[in-house]
Amino acid sequence: MNKGETVFQQGEPSNAIFKVIKGKVHLYRHDLEGKRGLLFRAYDNNFFAEASLNSNHYHCTAVCVVSTEVQMINASKMKDLLQKNTEFASDWISLLSSELRHQRASVERLMINSATERIRHYLITEGDSDGVLRLEGTLTELAEVLGLSRETLYRALGKMERQGHIERIQDIIRLRT
Repeated sequence: MNKGETVFQQGEPSNAIFKVIKGKVHLYRHDLEGKRGLLFRAYDNNFFAEASLNSNHYHCTAVCVVSTEVQMINASKMKDLLQKNTEFASDWISLLSSELRHQRASVERLMINSATERIRHYLITEGDSDGVLRLEGTLTELAEVLGLSRETLYRALGKMERQGHIERIQDIIRLRT
């Protein structure tokens, strides 16, 4: 699929889940005022639209951010596989549990008022055990993930860097303790 191409739209009938083979897909939802919110970023080997597996419509819109190869998995076949293959079902539950923990951390992060503390939380929860995070997208995308304006993110990162709380080298941000 080409950059900017829509995989599915919020409200469309759902009959499949998807897996990114190579590329990047963003899942968005619009609020009542039409403001777009980023729900999820799917990269290589990530599934998406699994929340619609037991629904009759998609709950968000999925858009390719770069040229992307996407595998479509029929929902009925997926349900059959989950019922018939206990090992696969167990792996699927583990995957969904991991995603749920990730989403809960995202909600927790959005409840933090301070931009610098949101960034710190993101580095702790999304970075490696040494507090190192390699950005998988642009700073604009990071701002969207953090629920901050681009300008607020840039100011907060600059402040954290000046105060010695973080170190930035190209696409790597390191939390310093």
